[in-house]
Amino acid sequence: MTKETFFDILDQQPWLRTTADAVQKPVREALSQLGPTKDFLHGKWLAHPLHPALTDIPIGAWTIALILDALAMPDAADLAVGIGLVGAVGSAVTGLTDWTETDGRAKNVGLMHGLLNLTATGLYTASLLARRRKSRQKGIVLSIAGYAVASFSAYIGGHLVFGEQIGVDHTATADQGKPDKFSPVMRESDLKERKPARVEVDGVAVLLVKIEGKIHALANTCTHAGGPLNEGKLEGDSIRCPWHGSRFCLTDGAVLDGPATFAERVFDVRVRDGQIEIRARD
Repeated sequence: MTKETFFDILDQQPWLRTTADAVQKPVREALSQLGPTKDFLHGKWLAHPLHPALTDIPIGAWTIALILDALAMPDAADLAVGIGLVGAVGSAVTGLTDWTETDGRAKNVGLMHGLLNLTATGLYTASLLARRRKSRQKGIVLSIAGYAVASFSAYIGGHLVFGEQIGVDHTATADQGKPDKFSPVMRESDLKERKPARVEVDGVAVLLVKIEGKIHALANTCTHAGGPLNEGKLEGDSIRCPWHGSRFCLTDGAVLDGPATFAERVFDVRVRDGQIEIRARD
């Protein structure tokens, strides 16, 4: 069985799809009530998704606990298990927040990733309780089981990033430096005030918006999940992605509202002989 076949089969499980569909919407609505806190959990303040940074805490701590158990250092091992559990809480909250803004296969695979993490956390919680009740051997066995589950979940998490492109900058592609010279894209007279337009130059999709006579140019691809910004809604001097609601400043591409964490690519703009010309900004 290939890796791709495994994830295809996982995605096709009826119970997983049904659960994901039933759970995602109410959780998203509940998190939306948190206002700026939701953007904090996505990692907007960090300009990078927060969840993958926090996953290192439980995985790292539990790996150390495994080693310390092997070295017969019980007190240090117990402390490492506890630190891992604290980190798992932060990882779970941020991961859940990111999961509510996924679609398709990523949504279903992401749910399985979360369920496995909950299982691993439950096993480590039981392990810590057993350790404190002087049932050390039982605690170690539960830790080993938890580590196995957590490792499998981490494998699935890796697929979500590298296979489903969750949490990556969808504009970080090989064409980032294109066009390297000012290139004409459309006549200025054809760009209407506050009417987003999509143009393409050197294979790069670019969003053009004219506000009070000033022309702004951003990559047309939303950094969060690749949504088409030209189909989004203008809000003042910003535009909101139609897929998951990320909002970007038209002036500098900054993220104003998540779930996006990466800023948009901005292009230099000039008008020459009635033609709008753009180039990649250094």
